[in-house]
Amino acid sequence: AVVSCANRKVRMAGMVLKSGKALRRSSPLFHLRTCLSLVLALTCTFGEGREADELLDVVAHKLLAHPLAVCLDGSPGLYYFRPGHGSGKSKFHIFFEGGGFCSNDTDCAHRAGTYYGGTADDAPSISLAHPFFAPSHKDNPLMWNWNHVMLRYCDGAYFSGTRQKPVLVKGTSVHYQGYYITTGLLEDLGARYKLRASSDVVFSGCSAGGIRIYAHLDALRAMLPSGVRVSGLADSGFYLDKHIFTPLKHFVVKGQGGTWLLNKHCLKDNRGVEERCLIGSINAQYLKTPLFAWQSQYDTDQRTCEMTAECAKSRACVQAYGDELATALRHKLLSNSEMGAFVDSCSRHCTTTGLPHDDVSGLTPLQAFAAWYDGRGRTFGQLTKFPCDTCCMDDSPSRRILFML
Repeated sequence: AVVSCANRKVRMAGMVLKSGKALRRSSPLFHLRTCLSLVLALTCTFGEGREADELLDVVAHKLLAHPLAVCLDGSPGLYYFRPGHGSGKSKFHIFFEGGGFCSNDTDCAHRAGTYYGGTADDAPSISLAHPFFAPSHKDNPLMWNWNHVMLRYCDGAYFSGTRQKPVLVKGTSVHYQGYYITTGLLEDLGARYKLRASSDVVFSGCSAGGIRIYAHLDALRAMLPSGVRVSGLADSGFYLDKHIFTPLKHFVVKGQGGTWLLNKHCLKDNRGVEERCLIGSINAQYLKTPLFAWQSQYDTDQRTCEMTAECAKSRACVQAYGDELATALRHKLLSNSEMGAFVDSCSRHCTTTGLPHDDVSGLTPLQAFAAWYDGRGRTFGQLTKFPCDTCCMDDSPSRRILFML
């Protein structure tokens, strides 16, 4: 979901949300969903060893030791942690949750009263349901046994706001301090789990979380020791620079002060329109840290936000957008030999009811990511015209049920 483009159900990190609100812990539906998630976690086959048990090890940590690290409503930033094991004990996967952005003070004040504006109602443990968290070597060959982190998205500005004093909006105090949630997270992981002594760190995200990977990856890399191998993994975060959408992000950089993590060269080249540095087709050319993109040519959210309703109804218009996106990704990102990508032809945004497979190798996106990480290829994906109803099919009934919850 991006800004107010989609008032639809969003499936992220094992919770079902609608209209920006989460199921309350006291709700019978919440407990039913929790039970179903636990049953599936215990009964679905993920692979060998103790993999199924990993879904039960997730714990929440509030950033209470970092007083500036607060959400829009002033509640503390929060992350979920699942410990690694075996060869993954010294490796970290840090996932940034998605969920749009707010485009003015009033919008942010409204958002402050929803799931995406605070953590007061967050559960002490959840199931991490995005494919990036899969605890199976087959499904997630690189990161299956790593330490997994999911940072809750509650600042409405891609974790980048720098205003240290709250803004009063119609009697409501609104905090723009996502940057301090970012730094607080890394400091807390260092103190609790020795992040700075890790060998590998992958920063990832989907939707708004994926957007921040393109926009902030180099800055995140600079926050860790030079001896740590750092890479990015962005799902559904490569947007085009469209006049009907990009200007809406102006408040993120000006109102919230969200420029500190953006590329300095990009900011210099885009004075007065710094919000363009939040757009993948603009900022990808400045990236230095290795990044692997998982992106649909026909992303359902981009078809809502970055084209007119008339265009979204036209196969030819959607196809033209998809071709433009693929070209931009190839020229702006993949022109750097350090980068890789899996571009699929699914109608999807973030998680799906099945996984796409590379046309040539048959690899899934996470298998392709592992191959790229090991130097066994850079470009993967599908070359199917829009629409493709079979591009995200999957042969595993258990996985399909888990993703649909």
